[in-house]
Amino acid sequence: GFHFDMEIEQMISIIPKVHHPNIVQLIGYCHEIEQVVVEYEGKHVIAAEIHNGLCFEYLPNGSLATYITPDDEDSGLDWQTRYRIIKGTCDGLKYLHEGLRSPIIHMSLNPSHILMDEKMTPKIAGFGSARLFGVENTNITMSPLGTMGYMPPEYIDKQVISKEFDIFSLGVIILKLMKGQKSYHEWDFMSPEKFIELVAHEKWGERLQKTMDVTLVEGHFQQVKKCLEIAVRCVEYDRQKRPTIGEIVRMLNETETSLIPQIDSGLLLHVHPLELTFMLSISLEVPRKKKAASMSSSCSLHLDNKGNDRVAFLLVANSPSRYLAKDPLCGVVPPRCIYTLTLTMCNNKQQALSMPSIDSGADYFTLHSVVVGQYELDKDTISAEYEEFFKKTKEKAGHEVQEVALNVICCQQQADCGTSSDSEVHNLICYDIVCLVVHN
Repeated sequence: GFHFDMEIEQMISIIPKVHHPNIVQLIGYCHEIEQVVVEYEGKHVIAAEIHNGLCFEYLPNGSLATYITPDDEDSGLDWQTRYRIIKGTCDGLKYLHEGLRSPIIHMSLNPSHILMDEKMTPKIAGFGSARLFGVENTNITMSPLGTMGYMPPEYIDKQVISKEFDIFSLGVIILKLMKGQKSYHEWDFMSPEKFIELVAHEKWGERLQKTMDVTLVEGHFQQVKKCLEIAVRCVEYDRQKRPTIGEIVRMLNETETSLIPQIDSGLLLHVHPLELTFMLSISLEVPRKKKAASMSSSCSLHLDNKGNDRVAFLLVANSPSRYLAKDPLCGVVPPRCIYTLTLTMCNNKQQALSMPSIDSGADYFTLHSVVVGQYELDKDTISAEYEEFFKKTKEKAGHEVQEVALNVICCQQQADCGTSSDSEVHNLICYDIVCLVVHN
């Protein structure tokens, strides 16, 4: 029909001008006119029968509509995939609005017109209703365009066409992708802030914890909230309050930047745990002779090098005189390896009585780490060489030495060994805490 031919003509005039990885590519088209004999008002006349055909690139994963479920069950797409779809769609729309000499308003942006390639990269299609938006174009139309549910109020009420038309449609797509086809309408019945918190926590908080490393959860959770915030702003009733696509892409880029230190944790070594917890057995019998030295408590410290560089570390106690191992521990963690230290807290009454009380200050270790490169530092080397290496590295510009404080926590557990006086128990607690032996 006439409307279909108009759509074909529109696509042929627009699509060849567009070259972007998030826009469907027109491979070729066919426009053929055939002379046929037809009956018209009782007479046989010759008429022109028009045949049109368009050939687009093949996108094997279909449209986004396939992946938006009614209530967005947990079995759907993971967050990283959804974010790539959101970002890719925004990048494509930014090209249409801001990357061409004459901006293109899509006018029919919806999940059916976002196609997915083999890598789930989104590509915007469906340009039959698109409009080239230049000085010669009016922003009022009397023709019905767009898709119900994705059309903004100013178009429904007054047929106003502007870039904000596509922004509104984009907001609805993001909301449905993050909340589900049916339940996304919940935002109509609560404040934007409450809606964002509700969806972020109820729909995504637990899911993120189940599907990714704990060090990545917080950064992606903030990204979820930012995408929801963008979507809610996109569907503002007043089109002047909606963000431009340039502003949206900038906000999304900022969430990616904030993820970089969390993907790498900003740390050369991922340290676990950050608090060294020892379960101390408190005997109710006063130890005699050498029995006290036989009781101990251990804690493991894991240094995980997730990067591709060799990382040297130096573990230093804040009060070396309190510990049997007075020299700092040192070593080199190879790339993609976990280095485990076993920290042991032993009872040694004679050593404890000669040391200051634990009450005199907080107990902690400081872990220093730096990229060591190809420089050879053997793990058995005395700590003095490591200390000299770290000292020289700190003095060099562009060489960062990272430091992490590890607090020591002592928890008491009672051992059934008889009785003693209160003062004797206090003494035992003191030397249990201050006598820490660290083994590599």
